[in-house]
Amino acid sequence: MAATSKAQCVKCEKNSGILTCDGCLEKLCRRCFNDHRQDLSKELDNVVYEHDMLKQQLETTENDCHHFFKQIDKWKKDSIDKINQLADQCRTDIVKLLDKNKDRLMDRFLKITNRVRKGRDDEDYDERDLSKWMDDLKELKDELIESSNFRVEEDKQQSSWIQKIRVHEAFRDQRKAKDGKL
Repeated sequence: MAATSKAQCVKCEKNSGILTCDGCLEKLCRRCFNDHRQDLSKELDNVVYEHDMLKQQLETTENDCHHFFKQIDKWKKDSIDKINQLADQCRTDIVKLLDKNKDRLMDRFLKITNRVRKGRDDEDYDERDLSKWMDDLKELKDELIESSNFRVEEDKQQSSWIQKIRVHEAFRDQRKAKDGKL
């Protein structure tokens, strides 16, 4: 009579392996098979948990983009600060130039004043002096009204000192999209 050999349970190696798991193809006894199913059930719970966490992240992605908005706001603030610093510097330069222009005009005015007073005090003037003094005063008045020999203009030669920002997809995501993995 031929002896039939029974396959042993791969887990406990004590009992006969009477059931085969379709997933791992291992022969298990009833008790180990039930334990194996419980382990699989726990793994499924873990998969469902990870699934739910990912779903929650996907649903709140719009709200999580505040990090990117903060980056943009920081760039905007830094750029505005640079503009304000440059504007303040230009205002300071204008004040200096206006003061310099005013000092130059005052110096010329005082020279005209001295010549007119000297002519009056010495009673040493004629029509040519009066005409010259009047022309000098008119010229000074025109310069005062014009008030500046400078202008504000954009520097077309200098490259932009405010860095442009842009938003783009990361290279990794683009490659995955091409490969059909997303």
